[in-house]
Amino acid sequence: MRVLILPGLVLLACGLFLRSYTLPPAPDRRGGTTLLLTWPNRPIFGSPRADCIAGPADQTVLPCLIASVARARDDGIVLVQLPFSPTCYDLSGRVAVMGRDPAQTQARLAQIARFGW
Repeated sequence: MRVLILPGLVLLACGLFLRSYTLPPAPDRRGGTTLLLTWPNRPIFGSPRADCIAGPADQTVLPCLIASVARARDDGIVLVQLPFSPTCYDLSGRVAVMGRDPAQTQARLAQIARFGW
């Protein structure tokens, strides 16, 4: 039993820094789910959409989405890239809207969806 404590603690510590993001397929990208090690500054199932939901309604979201993905890639160490997963995409969308005004988030998500995110 003691032999499992140290590896368990190491896995737990790594789990604190494990994050992911999912991009849907679009004409300009393949889409997919990326698991990476990075600072715990976003939810485990982080989403580029989560960074851009809180912005003003009149502001375009495309630069914010691109910057969010670029930040995630630059700040982290990619562990694995998986094919697109609708389940992960749906989960990241649910995490993105937690604790936010439903009407505002739905309007913002509709704006984001127009760009294929």
